[in-house]
Amino acid sequence: MKLTSPDKGWSWMVLLAAFGVMVVQGIFIGTLGIIHLSLLDRFHDTNLKTALAGSIFACMNTAGGIVTSLMVDKYSCRVVTIFGSLLFTCGLVVCALPVSLNLVIFFYGILAGIGSSMTNTAAYFVVGYNFKLRQNVASGIATSGIALGGLFIPTAIEMIREFYGNRAFFTTLGGIALQPVFLGCMYFPSYLEESRKYKSPPLDNKHRSSLNSGSNWLTIIKNPGFICFACCLCLTQLGVFVMYLHFPNYVTTMGFSVLEASYLLNVRGICAFVSRLLISLLVNTSNHSVRETTLVFGMFTFLALASMLLSVYGTSFGGLLIYCIFLGFYGDSVFSILNIINMKLVGRQQFAAATGIEFAAMGICIFVGPSIVGNVIDEGGTYDICFVITGTLIMLGGVLSLISGVFTTETVDDLQPKNTNTEMVLHTNEVSERFSTDCVEYRDTQECVTLTPDSNLLG
Repeated sequence: MKLTSPDKGWSWMVLLAAFGVMVVQGIFIGTLGIIHLSLLDRFHDTNLKTALAGSIFACMNTAGGIVTSLMVDKYSCRVVTIFGSLLFTCGLVVCALPVSLNLVIFFYGILAGIGSSMTNTAAYFVVGYNFKLRQNVASGIATSGIALGGLFIPTAIEMIREFYGNRAFFTTLGGIALQPVFLGCMYFPSYLEESRKYKSPPLDNKHRSSLNSGSNWLTIIKNPGFICFACCLCLTQLGVFVMYLHFPNYVTTMGFSVLEASYLLNVRGICAFVSRLLISLLVNTSNHSVRETTLVFGMFTFLALASMLLSVYGTSFGGLLIYCIFLGFYGDSVFSILNIINMKLVGRQQFAAATGIEFAAMGICIFVGPSIVGNVIDEGGTYDICFVITGTLIMLGGVLSLISGVFTTETVDDLQPKNTNTEMVLHTNEVSERFSTDCVEYRDTQECVTLTPDSNLLG
């Protein structure tokens, strides 16, 4: 059984599949506000309670990162993606039935949110496990799928909702959520993914393996650079998801239609798509002199100022359009270089666990932000005050990103072992009949992995 080689061959097909999964993810992020409006129209409940569905979905979508990282360690990116997609689909299809808002909050918010988290997080991991030299470009291409999912899709989704109704609307979303099942089948076993699993203590000593995993997590949490950057992501995504969830409703309070709000979301998607590609290409050039964390600081500072001043220039459709351009260019482009930043902070072997921790922490903040704003609006507050506060939090997050840059290494390779001829022999007694040869080997210029006939290749 031949493993996928880094940066070549089937790795590019894996990147294409991860890109497709990210497109699906982008569709649901881009239509988060549209779904919120459909639930308001369907159940006529308070803004706070209705916003819980979208807030919990966004929370689960990121907070499930730790669980996903553990499942990827135990099984594989492929298994986690397929199972998560099925869970995602089931949660949305149930919402198409004549159920109450409470059940929608559970099935859409929790069940579909966990399934979405599994497919989304595994897509980040699988790119990191299939690319080394071209990690920045690969991550940029994959995460640009999220932006592509927001291109024109909000308008199409809104048209489907107006034509078929709010309940059939969720059936359509369920069909979209099913696509990662087929895309996940393309996640062939990766050399970097498999070798990482067996660099821990021997498989016949589960207790030592668990202790080693716990020690790795403790090392990550004690890393000051990682803590600063994780807090940066928490604060900034709190503010960004407030805009994702409440911006369409804010547009309607300004006297514009839902369809016009969807047009603005399309502009945001176009800008996000271009931004992710440009940033990944910029970071991949060998002559750039700006740290990735400094670049993140600049992006979030611009977005913070645009959010705090929205009430000044956002009174017309043109002003709202300008804000969507800022939101698209600077809102979540950090995710196109997230892998490389984490590798520079904690190393390649621990980047998956670090990403899972960051996603879990972001999930809590993403849940809190939109819910608080929904309560403020219900109590008679204004969006203007909320946007000033969220803009301030985004700016503070940018400062934390700048501080975290002090603790990063110059290159990812600085954190990697220098052994050039390392051999690992992986043993189990479960599936020896799968192989007809004495051994299967993968070699490159740095490492050698020998897989004996009784090796158990997960995924």
